[in-house]
Amino acid sequence: MTTSSREKGLAAVQPERQNMHLLMLSNPNYFGTLPKDHPLAKEFKAVNIINAKTTYEQLTCVGYNPQMKTLTAIVKLNLDGGYNGGPCTQGSKEYVRFYIDYQRNGTWKDLGVVSFDAHDFAHASKNPLCYAVNLAFAPEQTHCCDDAPVLPVVRAILSWGAVPPANTPGYIPVWGNALDVNIQLAPKGGWICWLKHHLKDLDLQLKPEQLKILTEKMPKLPDVVSLETEEMDIASLAALYKKDVEPERIGFTAVTKAMSASMASNSLISNFKEAGLNLSKVIDFVLKSNFNTTYEEVKCVGLNRDTNRLYATITVKKPFGYAGSLCGAGSREYVAFYMDFGSGWNFMGTSSVEVHDITPVPGGGLCYHVELPVNLAKYQKAKCSETYFAKVRAILSWNLYPPDNQPGWVAPWGDWEEAWVEIRNLQGGGEPTGKKPIITTIGNIPAKKISKITGMIDKTLDAPDASVDGYDGFAFNGIIPITGLVPEHPDSNDIGAAQLRYKIMMKRAAEPDSSFKEVTTAFNVLKNVISGGVLTQSVVAQSTDAANYYHYLVDYNSPTIVTVQGDLLGVISVADSDVYEFYLETSAGYLSERCRVKVDKHAPKDVHIKVNGSEDCGTLIKGMDITGTYQLADDENNCHSVAFEFITLRPGDSTTFKVDGVVRSFGSQIAVPVIGKVGNWSITTNNVRKCGYNIRLYAYDKTLYCYPFISYAYSFYQQYNVDTIGFCLNEA
Repeated sequence: MTTSSREKGLAAVQPERQNMHLLMLSNPNYFGTLPKDHPLAKEFKAVNIINAKTTYEQLTCVGYNPQMKTLTAIVKLNLDGGYNGGPCTQGSKEYVRFYIDYQRNGTWKDLGVVSFDAHDFAHASKNPLCYAVNLAFAPEQTHCCDDAPVLPVVRAILSWGAVPPANTPGYIPVWGNALDVNIQLAPKGGWICWLKHHLKDLDLQLKPEQLKILTEKMPKLPDVVSLETEEMDIASLAALYKKDVEPERIGFTAVTKAMSASMASNSLISNFKEAGLNLSKVIDFVLKSNFNTTYEEVKCVGLNRDTNRLYATITVKKPFGYAGSLCGAGSREYVAFYMDFGSGWNFMGTSSVEVHDITPVPGGGLCYHVELPVNLAKYQKAKCSETYFAKVRAILSWNLYPPDNQPGWVAPWGDWEEAWVEIRNLQGGGEPTGKKPIITTIGNIPAKKISKITGMIDKTLDAPDASVDGYDGFAFNGIIPITGLVPEHPDSNDIGAAQLRYKIMMKRAAEPDSSFKEVTTAFNVLKNVISGGVLTQSVVAQSTDAANYYHYLVDYNSPTIVTVQGDLLGVISVADSDVYEFYLETSAGYLSERCRVKVDKHAPKDVHIKVNGSEDCGTLIKGMDITGTYQLADDENNCHSVAFEFITLRPGDSTTFKVDGVVRSFGSQIAVPVIGKVGNWSITTNNVRKCGYNIRLYAYDKTLYCYPFISYAYSFYQQYNVDTIGFCLNEA
């Protein structure tokens, strides 16, 4: 039986787990996790050393999808208890922070943190539950396809109950672990790569410095379609690989395509003779139906319970055997997903990721992931006390589409992996829940953490979440994205006339309901279409029709699966500060819950920094303490903090910097009263060489400013205003 009520008699949880936060409050090094060079490591000695313990949870796999530009981590919960309560409680948080090392030299860039809720389930001790979490990021470093491939190292750090601190790639969690994997970034396109490629065809080659100058000087031009790629024929593959790749691999795709297309045997025999390959040997291999993981292997499978997407991670092991380089068509790693809800395997669909020859391949191989959105509405329970569990099977098949509805099929190249997953109960409340739109985030913050009264972030709502609760009391500004879903939607097959439609209705919160009006702001989405196991992507402009409805593009029903990157439903952009109330309404007449958002259009005002005894660009004497004042205010009494930047302290120079008499670090945020402040600052100059300098004051308020960092994806920063003072430092 796959439906489970909250069982009794869970295994006892060790005190160090139950009291972790209290013990670390009394001694931050209680479990011996502080690095030896940490300032507090000498003051606080380890009492009970527990480092990266994986008894309760373990990060098992990490993968990257170059086309979707998303990272995925699979976390396995090993025990039935130790997660602070069952599904009707807040439970606890499992955090995963990602880092990337582009140059593979130990220089890590923090990519951000994601999390999911964990709960106690008696199901888990016999069948560990696997959860997927995802993070989208735009790579900063890419090369043209004929340059050296960009193969960074990605590090994921799993930490139970405590957010791994930012910019700390060496962080050791008490409960959790870290995992490093190699990934491959998609090559860049554009005019420069197109030009470089075609000049090479003419036996002309530009030097790197010439390409750099061309990039800088070339006017803005329309995007060029990616270089045309063709599959390599069997003779070309045989010539490329010689004896490095088995004939069964070289000839595999030609045989399987000939079988499906009923190709004449004499043509196939002729092609194999030309390539110098034994056709019978390849046919025998195809007919054997034994899993072969020499070149690729599916390592983990899991479900992102919050977005209803299945994920499988794949390790590509060899440098060759994938039908060509990054400048060619390459080949595909297909994954067919099945789920057993208690009465046998159900085919959920097939997806894939493109792979190529990468030479040399780093030790440990390259890690990819494949994603498949699934419609689980009919398996989601209304009550939190009842939870559905399902078994997942992922069948990996290289360059051969796995047959639909054959859960026992064995791929000649590939294998399969199984795991148990938890299906989240219905969200949104009310009946019929499945047809009601659900708002999941507002301004990239979970809607559950935003007050329905004030429209501001409230850390007391829902489960504690350290990655969000630091913004307690914050408002919003900018172009505020709204994300969500409609669980039960038509099987539209990407046909506009068959799609569900929806409106976003909004008013000022203080106004009567008669003031609700449709939001008609246009925005872009990245539409992902999976058909025949192959993903295609396009940026689509979303605008309202004559009745002020947007089209709901999403369709999780096979054979054509359509999703919108990030589940973006619309954006809110208003001219005035106020609290706004909004909801979604579908063309079928179903309404979402009402949400509110507090908009603060004004960054801190009267922001000034001054140097005592010198006007801007004045001259001061080395060796004297430089003092000054700073100030800020806010129209809505919403000030948060200030930070100072010294532009620019030379290598080898040093200074003691104080704000209001307290030693501070440049760049760190210093809390101020909500009404603002007039304060003072000072720096010593004994070890600062004579030169011209600037000190910049950043004045922050409690507002998240939302913006699109690409046309269809949104982020935020803390709203601020700036003032700068310049001065010259001379010798006495």
